[in-house]
Amino acid sequence: FPPLGLGYILSYLRQYGISASLVDCTFLSEKEALEMVKNSKPKIVGIYSMFSMKCPAIRMAKILKKNSDMLVAGGPLPTLCPEDFLEDFDVVVVGEGEETMLELVRAVENQRPLSTVKGIVYKKKGDEAEVVYTPPRELIEDLDSLPFPSRDLFDNKSYKNHYRRRFGYTITSIITSRGCPFNCDFCSRAVFGNRFRVRSAANVVDEMEGVRTLGYE
Repeated sequence: FPPLGLGYILSYLRQYGISASLVDCTFLSEKEALEMVKNSKPKIVGIYSMFSMKCPAIRMAKILKKNSDMLVAGGPLPTLCPEDFLEDFDVVVVGEGEETMLELVRAVENQRPLSTVKGIVYKKKGDEAEVVYTPPRELIEDLDSLPFPSRDLFDNKSYKNHYRRRFGYTITSIITSRGCPFNCDFCSRAVFGNRFRVRSAANVVDEMEGVRTLGYE
C-alpha cells in the first residue's frame, strides 16, 4: 500500500507553499531510496517508522545525517518510544503529523526555538543533552479540512502492475476515519488516538473520483 500518512503531510505542506517531495520506498531498494533523498538536497528529512521498520529507519538516518540540516522521525513507533530515536534523529513528531510538520518547518525557516512547536520531542543541545517534550498536539477534528494525500508522488504504475498481477484488477487504499474506541491487543492507536473521527461521505467520494483519474479500477 502507498504511504498515505506521508502523502497527507506532503499535501498539507504544499498547500502552505512549502517545497516538499516524497520518496515512496515500496518498490525501491534502500540504496535507490537513499540516492533519491540525497539528490533532492533537502534541508529537512522526515522518515516514517513502525515496529517492523525501526532498523532500516535508523540505518537510513545514520547515512543521511550529513545530507540535511534536520532529521525527523514520525509514525506509530516514534510516537510510542520517542527517546529510542533521538540518538539518530534531531526531532520526533508525536501523533498526527500534518500541523506539527508545518509548524516545525516554519520554526526552522524563521529560526524560532523548537520549544514553540507542539507535539515534538527533541534533545537540548549542551553537555547534558536534556530530552524535551513539548505540549501535546490537539487531534485534528475536521478531517474534511485536510487536502487529499499527494498521490501524484506515489509510484502508481508499480502499484497498479502489482495488483493487476496479483488479483487481475487494480486497487489502492483510502483513509476514511481516524482513531478507534476499541481495545484490540495488537493495536497501539498511537498516532490517531482512541476518539473516533470521520470524514464526510461527499469528501470520501471526491477522493475516490480523484483516485479513478489515476487509472485505478
